[in-house]
Amino acid sequence: MISNLYLQKIAILLFFIMFVYSGFNKIPNFTKLVSGLAKKTHLPFPINELGMIGVILLETIGALVVVYYFLFGENKYISKEVVKYIVSLFILFMIVVTPLYHPPTDKIIPFLANVTTTGGFLLIYNLL
Repeated sequence: MISNLYLQKIAILLFFIMFVYSGFNKIPNFTKLVSGLAKKTHLPFPINELGMIGVILLETIGALVVVYYFLFGENKYISKEVVKYIVSLFILFMIVVTPLYHPPTDKIIPFLANVTTTGGFLLIYNLL
């Protein structure tokens, strides 16, 4: 039987695969994604560029830091507090992007998928 610790490590790895892939996929599509974001937010283009850079960093580096922490534990660079902060940023990210890209008035399944993902982040935060 697989121990709870191994199941937790597998679950964390599987949970964050999508975010790492999504973050790297945003890099070659950066200009197009920023233009789409600007249409949704009606904010100045540089603010949308900074926001998209933040999303790319969160989804790639942030996700990899969280996975590293759960696979290998704390070290002098990655503390529990740092990981809690990153997971909090993921929760905030989901709260912001869900109404922008998947509002409940549109297709319900993508909205519920984001709600479910937010629940997953809350569970991960609770593990810390």
